[in-house]
Amino acid sequence: MQFVGYLALVCMSAFYFCEKMQVLILGAGTMGRGIAEVFAQRGHLVTLYEPYEEARNKASELLSALIREGHVSLWESLPPSLSHEIIIEAVPENLSLKKEVLKELSARRASQTIVATNTSALSVHEIARGLSYKEYFLGWHFFNPAPRMALVEVIPTTFTLSEVVEKSLSLLRSLGKVPVIAPDMPGFIVNRIARPYYVEALRLVERGDVTPQMVDALMEGLGFRMGPFRLMDLIGIDVNHAVTQAVWQGLWQPPRFRPSWLQAQKVAAGHTGRKAGKGFYSY
Repeated sequence: MQFVGYLALVCMSAFYFCEKMQVLILGAGTMGRGIAEVFAQRGHLVTLYEPYEEARNKASELLSALIREGHVSLWESLPPSLSHEIIIEAVPENLSLKKEVLKELSARRASQTIVATNTSALSVHEIARGLSYKEYFLGWHFFNPAPRMALVEVIPTTFTLSEVVEKSLSLLRSLGKVPVIAPDMPGFIVNRIARPYYVEALRLVERGDVTPQMVDALMEGLGFRMGPFRLMDLIGIDVNHAVTQAVWQGLWQPPRFRPSWLQAQKVAAGHTGRKAGKGFYSY
């Protein structure tokens, strides 16, 4: 009986996350699909909203098992009202797009729904500007691949209610994640630290001193699990480039964080890494 009582207390302290929750994820790209998998694997009911047919079809293919089991469903449009306990925005790293998508929720979300933006480096305060539900809004930065990476940065704003932060931390822990509260500064914690890893490697290759393969071999030989170029291909060169631009702009354009023309060239060519079949390597 004592053990049963202990379990009950654990469930109560974890918000109500021992029960199935309805979770809505806006965007079925790489991160949206990964976050959907994280929630679905814990038994939550996930809805993926994706207006673009190509992305929706890819999500349907990659998440087919979870869809068959009833853990994930796909929407191509949003209904007038939403009853989900959690809504996570995971559209591309574009400030205007994120604002537009999140503003659509103002008249649709339930009054107590927590809304999180999955941004890698954009200002959560700036994204929150103009939202009618600022007190229920904050940043959750999952890392790619979301099902495997334990760390999640939690970025509150000055408007976020303390209970929303605590509920976020409890939920993320119940998913097996390790949430860390991060300040709303350019790049937060991880991407601020990681910029030199990518930018300095790109500088060396731009000058013709070394090749991406040489840099990766050296860094992996030192103990890094992935060299910077393999990692950029995994994350998405377009995503990595957008983060570098956001950090550079947010810190008033310091030379040490200047974005790479080589990375910009890859993005322009559509060679964005594994998801495109080609980046600094071919797949």
